[in-house]
Amino acid sequence: MASKEKIIGIKDKKIIYEEKAPFSRILRLLIAVIFLILAIFIFISFFGEFFGLKNEPFEGQLIILFVVIVLNVAFLGFFKMKFRITDTGIEATMPPFNYRIRFSEIKEIRTTNIPWYVGWGLRLWGRKLAFVSMHKKAVMIEKEKGFFKALVLTTRDPDEFIKIVMGKMN
Repeated sequence: MASKEKIIGIKDKKIIYEEKAPFSRILRLLIAVIFLILAIFIFISFFGEFFGLKNEPFEGQLIILFVVIVLNVAFLGFFKMKFRITDTGIEATMPPFNYRIRFSEIKEIRTTNIPWYVGWGLRLWGRKLAFVSMHKKAVMIEKEKGFFKALVLTTRDPDEFIKIVMGKMN
């Protein structure tokens, strides 16, 4: 396990374990279809007159470009979702959001299932904060105090993640 450790710039904090969130093929296909549709709209709005279609007014073109830029930033953040176990606690990142739990704050850690209706991305489930990249078995970390009483992470191997956390807490 020592070979996976690396030091990052925050007060020489050591990363014990780090992983990029897993994504399903269905989700990747869905996002590819969304971008294909957006590309068609952009192409038609700017170059439609060459094919006998009515050209969008300049304001419409700006709105379409703005929507595409916002969606690109959101998708880039989503696909950079990461989970870390450091020497001080657990971190979940989905740019621009970052959430940390110290080992001393953890009340219980166990697995749970993510139902299909939850959606993807950063989710608020009552007093739970969920970083969801797939609908599958996930890690649930319950806290003693704080606004969020639980953190849910869709790691690649929830049982292994829990095993590493439990080993670090003892």
